[in-house]
Amino acid sequence: MAETLNYRRAAEHLHVSQPALSKQIKDLEKDLGAQLFIRNTGGVVLTPAGASFLEDARDVLERVEFATTAARATQAGRGGRLVVGSLGGVSAGFLAPALAAFHAEYPQVEVTLHEAPISDQLQALRVGRLQIALTTGPATAVPPGFESAEVLASRIAVAVAREHRLAARPSISLMELATESVVGVSDGGRAGHQQWMEGIFAARGIRHRPINSVNGLESLMALVAGGQGVSILLPYMRARGDNTIVYRRIKESGDDLLVHLMAVWRKGGGSKLARNFVEVLRACTVKQRRI
Repeated sequence: MAETLNYRRAAEHLHVSQPALSKQIKDLEKDLGAQLFIRNTGGVVLTPAGASFLEDARDVLERVEFATTAARATQAGRGGRLVVGSLGGVSAGFLAPALAAFHAEYPQVEVTLHEAPISDQLQALRVGRLQIALTTGPATAVPPGFESAEVLASRIAVAVAREHRLAARPSISLMELATESVVGVSDGGRAGHQQWMEGIFAARGIRHRPINSVNGLESLMALVAGGQGVSILLPYMRARGDNTIVYRRIKESGDDLLVHLMAVWRKGGGSKLARNFVEVLRACTVKQRRI
């Protein structure tokens, strides 16, 4: 009606009778408590209240249309917002190229990273604050109600400064680290990086110097790069363009020297978007392993 300012043409456009349209407008004006149109012999004109209502109504309709399009895109896995868990430096090395590849294929999806320990990620996944969590360990450890896929399997290595005496070796025995200053990230007494390294030494009966505990990966990398210690890490964990740290293969063998990184997501709603990201993530990590 506001578009045509003519009852007959508006009724024809809406496929309703003119009396029915007139009644609907009167009912609307009654509900609003404001007159929207002025009817006179020259036709119909909008009142100031009608013009204001029309502007807001158009905005609402545009928002509804946008929301409908966004919901359909999200359902199809091609739009919406995706919150992905991050393990900090453990996952940063392979997430960057995956995020770039995902954006190139799904530009309408907004991806946000949420850095947190594994246990906190799984809790966030349960309550819907996270769509994908990254965990370490076998698929059998994934809680019921979730789906998972391995995105990376990598042997750990010894990280040393390029000028360190051990850097000249192609491989290093864990026993050789017993007298070295080993640096680990503490996770407040939980099963973090420091505790994980202690378990590796203990499983082989190696008595080592107390591990130098730091509260973040950046501090660890700085100490290693500065020759203040060594560590055990995944070999791709380095700052972009950094060549001050080198990685050397561990002579020993064992399942505990192989890290499995799993992507975990909830079954059911929203899983299409998560699956699309996991597919891109797996493709990127396979490519990185081949380089």
